Amino acid sequence: MKKLQATIIAAAGMTLNMTAIERPQLELGATYNYSTEYKQSGVGVKLQAPVGRHFRVEPEIIYSNQHHDVTTLHLNLNVHYVMPMTQHMNVYPIAGVSYSHWGYVGPNANRWGANLGAGIEHSLGKKLSALAELRMQAVKQETQIITSIGVKYKF
Repeated sequence: MKKLQATIIAAAGMTLNMTAIERPQLELGATYNYSTEYKQSGVGVKLQAPVGRHFRVEPEIIYSNQHHDVTTLHLNLNVHYVMPMTQHMNVYPIAGVSYSHWGYVGPNANRWGANLGAGIEHSLGKKLSALAELRMQAVKQETQIITSIGVKYKF
């Protein structure tokens, strides 16, 4: 009976250890963004969650300050396919959907759109990475190019 209990405890310990090794690592990022339509700069926050070996899902919020009497708030849900280039550098295409709120001096507008682009990230250590992205945000009457630079923390 004691051997059976020891075997069960050892199996449970190995299972817990394997679960800890395979636990996905989330990454939280902050970005500075520049969009071409109204020449706006802004800030963003993103959370990246791995899905499988190469894919990750990224919800993101970008707020752009008032310029030419327009402020924008973008809620994006992107998917990346991460391709390692070196031990410390990855590149990835970006595809996703966007919901934008455009605050004008007159009536406001809410629009759905699509994101298409690419990014690159470089590891600055075990927990920190730098990133740069370029994407086209196709939104009715407001299609623009958004460039982003930022940092991410892995936890």
